[in-house]
Amino acid sequence: MNFIMPKVTFKTTGQTVEVPKGKNLREVIQENGWPIPFGCENGICGTCLVQIVSGKENLEPIQEAEDQTLKAMGQANGDHRLACQCEVMGDVVIEG
Repeated sequence: MNFIMPKVTFKTTGQTVEVPKGKNLREVIQENGWPIPFGCENGICGTCLVQIVSGKENLEPIQEAEDQTLKAMGQANGDHRLACQCEVMGDVVIEG
């Protein structure tokens, strides 16, 4: 049985990596040295805000802490997420 792993693409560089389904987006970013900063890693500081260029439906749904932070930042339009709060469930393209 073949398992297709989700792909995460960093639009700025065009680099694409395959990741296990359910992997945290913060971990993907850090492991690949993409220039996105991190602070608290709990979804409350907003430091790791990324734009979801495509595939937002392939990330775990937004939980309450992330939703509150995005609203406070004026970024609750669905095009942005906090990388520390996202689990990758399918292909996604991000921009820092």
